[in-house]
Amino acid sequence: MKALARGWNAFWFAPAAPVNLAAARIIIALHALWILGSRDFAGISALPEVFWQGVPPSARWRYLLFPGHSEFEAGLTLLAALTLIAVALGLATRVTCLTSALLLYHLAPLETIIWTSSPYERGLEISVIALVVLAVSPCADALRVGRQRRPSTRATSPDYNWPLLVIQLVIAQVYLFAGYAKLYRVGPDWVDAENLRRWLLAFNQQDQVAVFRWLAPLLAASDVTALLVAIAALTFDLVFIVTLFWRRSRVVLLPMAVAFHAVILFAFNIAFLNFPQLLVFVDWEWWGLRRRMHASAVAASEATFASR
Repeated sequence: MKALARGWNAFWFAPAAPVNLAAARIIIALHALWILGSRDFAGISALPEVFWQGVPPSARWRYLLFPGHSEFEAGLTLLAALTLIAVALGLATRVTCLTSALLLYHLAPLETIIWTSSPYERGLEISVIALVVLAVSPCADALRVGRQRRPSTRATSPDYNWPLLVIQLVIAQVYLFAGYAKLYRVGPDWVDAENLRRWLLAFNQQDQVAVFRWLAPLLAASDVTALLVAIAALTFDLVFIVTLFWRRSRVVLLPMAVAFHAVILFAFNIAFLNFPQLLVFVDWEWWGLRRRMHASAVAASEATFASR
């Protein structure tokens, strides 16, 4: 048990620099702003009551959704945008992160709850959780407007590690449970050329969502390519969680994620709106250190050249 406790503490509470957590704050805020700006939540609230007949009262109270108040929803949308901008700038993050999370929790279901029983998978689910985590973390100790808050003695701290890991875990579990769902609902037979061929052709023939139609027929035409795509999809879903425990794997798995979502987009016409949030797995501290080392080397070479 002591070894397990040491491993647990070493994973969650290892000292870390503030840059990566601050970068995650900016990524989460800007992504949420993108989703917020591309939706008309107030307009959905103004739809006639007939559109809301399928929404149970429990869901309305759960998200505090009461249609017919478009001006009020427009005001909340503006307030959410302002708080997200403040989050990106690192201003009063304890308050702005939590406020924006609560506002997005209320606004996000407006897009889907009138036409599906699930208000999820439209881009703001991870943002709400991540913003709550950021609200209780020192995420504004770097990359913020104005002076840094903390003294140099806190250049590294466990407080910068566990919040980032929680956010990364929330993103990684999307893939893990997608793989689990495939195995739970279908079983090992999901990895079958005919199964994937049917999914490819089904999505390719849906006029309401099909934009790209050239890749699906190519992949479905061959048993080999269909089987390889099925194997790759399930393997990636189950393996991506490794990025939390083995950071060097990100060099391989993050480019694989780009290819994975590109195939899903062009073959299945499914856009994973949380895709930009994968940037929280990038080691921005390492990139910043490399940049500073390069700048120092250039300055040293220039000084040497000038002294000759």
